[in-house]
Amino acid sequence: MDLLLILLGIVTLLFFLLASTNALKQYTKNKNVIWLASRHKIFGMLASLTAITHMMIAIINNRLVLTGLLSLVALLLTGIFGILFYRLKKKPFYIAHRIMGPITLVLITIHVITNLI
Repeated sequence: MDLLLILLGIVTLLFFLLASTNALKQYTKNKNVIWLASRHKIFGMLASLTAITHMMIAIINNRLVLTGLLSLVALLLTGIFGILFYRLKKKPFYIAHRIMGPITLVLITIHVITNLI
């Protein structure tokens, strides 16, 4: 089960980073980056789903840690703010979505580092 937990964590991070390519599209004409960025919502949803699955496996294994829970909450808030902006077109939700992305990355990094120690 530990291997599954690790793999789900890696896949979650991969989907999160793929969703993050959306921020790069305005700075490049690279067709691969633009193609990845056009799937921003899909990658974000997949990151959330794999993170929730990762958490459920951690609970089953009695391996749930605070840094992981904080990372999950930040990831879900990033998605929620993105959905709210997409639906309501209110700038505060867009700003919150853009702020939560880097916060989520920092929390995921802390989660990974503290679990390696």
